[in-house]
Amino acid sequence: MKNILLFALVMITATLGCVHKQESSLNMLQNESNQLEIKVMVINYDPIIKTEGKKLHEVCGWNDPRILADGYIADLKECSGGYVRFKIVNWVDVDAFPIKMDGFLYTEETYMKCVREWKGWHEPDAIDYKAIIKDFSLDDRIERREIDEVWLFGPPFTGMWESTMAGGSAYFCNSPPVPDVNCSRIFVIMGFNYERGIGEMLEDFCHRTESIMWHVYGSWEPKETHAWNRFTLYDKIARGKSACGNTHFAPNSTSDYDWGNETMVVSSCDDWLDYPNLTGKKRLVNCKEWGNGDIREHHKWWLRHLPKASGRTEGKLNNWWNYIVDFNSYPESR
Repeated sequence: MKNILLFALVMITATLGCVHKQESSLNMLQNESNQLEIKVMVINYDPIIKTEGKKLHEVCGWNDPRILADGYIADLKECSGGYVRFKIVNWVDVDAFPIKMDGFLYTEETYMKCVREWKGWHEPDAIDYKAIIKDFSLDDRIERREIDEVWLFGPPFTGMWESTMAGGSAYFCNSPPVPDVNCSRIFVIMGFNYERGIGEMLEDFCHRTESIMWHVYGSWEPKETHAWNRFTLYDKIARGKSACGNTHFAPNSTSDYDWGNETMVVSSCDDWLDYPNLTGKKRLVNCKEWGNGDIREHHKWWLRHLPKASGRTEGKLNNWWNYIVDFNSYPESR
């Protein structure tokens, strides 16, 4: 009987050891491939100006949308610690201007006249998102999981939101959602102006982040009631309790876009790099931390501080990047 019990104990120990080994191997594989691929469709409104034989961005001396896209993808990969990998699976160059909500459509002549005089732009400015969704079957492509999100590139005064959301349960994403889009998955449509740079593209993404995290946590106010509120505190609204601030306000900003402020303030920004293991540590910081007023550097600094750990705290993911780019996978971000 003693020998039988001993044999059983050995077998149980061996089995548990195998299970532990298998779990360890699985965790290792997950860690080694710890990245999230987001499939993107790009619709680039960059018509050829017939009188010049060149694309609009070239004629006007604006940025090349492909170079902008590459820089944006690289920055977000870096800021997420290599976790978020945007992959452009379909790039469509449109030799036309996008249609407006009221049916207006610029021609080469009318648009270039506005550019030369820098006035006379059509009002109302709003782009027709529903027409774009229909023309490119975006809802069907999202539903079939061919793509996860859409990036629009266009020139100034095309009426694009910096970001908007569509689909059945879409909500405010730095703009009201596109109504009546029959799709069970929600999706974001980013709007990028190629007259501007990568810094402004990151600003669009930061505002998208704010909207989604506001939705996830249910509120956004200068209080210490939950992690998102605490993360976005800055000295002007919470003296001595500054953390990372938000898109427009660095920890020491006194007004919108005041990213070049040299005033030293106490901030817990470093502590957020170890979330959820916060210790309360603080130190003095100023604009030297985030690029001395450079829009791109500030936004990269802010995005690098977004929590990206595993697990959950108080019911919310410790990796906020999942909410921001993979919102369909979690009930609180849908």
